[in-house]
Amino acid sequence: MTDQGAQPKPKKKPGRIRRGWDLAKQSWSVVRSDKSLLIFPIVSVALGLVLAIVFFGPGIAVAAVTNSAWWLIPFFLVGGFFICFVAQFFAVALAACATDALEGHDTTFGQGFSAARKHTGVIFKWSLVTFTVGAILSALQSLASGSDNAFVAIAGTIASALAGFAWAVASFFVIPIIALKGVGPIDALKESVSVVKERWGEGVVGNAAIGIAVFVLVFLPSILVGVGGVLLLGSVEALGLALIAIACLGIAIGSLFSFTITTVFRVALYRYATEGKVIGGYDEQSLADAFTPRKKRRGHATA
Repeated sequence: MTDQGAQPKPKKKPGRIRRGWDLAKQSWSVVRSDKSLLIFPIVSVALGLVLAIVFFGPGIAVAAVTNSAWWLIPFFLVGGFFICFVAQFFAVALAACATDALEGHDTTFGQGFSAARKHTGVIFKWSLVTFTVGAILSALQSLASGSDNAFVAIAGTIASALAGFAWAVASFFVIPIIALKGVGPIDALKESVSVVKERWGEGVVGNAAIGIAVFVLVFLPSILVGVGGVLLLGSVEALGLALIAIACLGIAIGSLFSFTITTVFRVALYRYATEGKVIGGYDEQSLADAFTPRKKRRGHATA
């Protein structure tokens, strides 16, 4: 005889890869309905390559002529900053269009570009912040890896990795906030931290889950193809080069794909976190699970 008062067992939540796959599919359905969203990362990468040639090429040439590597520093700093600015500019443009696409409206590249241009000053300031933080983290990583003391090298590497993760968490919603509100970088960062603290758990984990899904489905096969190409260089050079080219193309496409769908996901997640609104065909349970709070110690869940 069954216990009528017994509660049904809760359904087991899907694993991270399955969840990432579901979120990736839902994000991709938005991009597929408005393919103009894919233009932004393509233009960003193209302009980044042009800026790299413009700044890094002369820097390398001057360093070679003067036989001094110090000349590389100003060229690389200025060039690196402008590449960072371009990346942030088109990320904001993509986020601006993504919020309309999530509402079911058609968007254009010009629409996103115009939206980002209105926030050029804010994007410039945010680029200074994120470039400076990135430079500091890179310097810490270099100092740690260059240490002769193994303990210092390991501890420094771990510390810089944790600092990088903390920064990624804190700045998680900055781009959507700038795109939707146009507030300054400090206010955007404060709000991003506030949303993450309030909803902690899977705003970050959901993004990582998408990354894992894309890695397994796109990057890993491309890497394996590339390794196969390298192994064939000694025996069948033409085939080896072809496989390496296919691998590079796969990685490039995967990077653009990953950047686009994760930006769409962040916008949808931010709208859900701040408005409680489910848009873009996302499953509400997926977004709700994306904000499962952490459990306190001794098994007590957070409120």
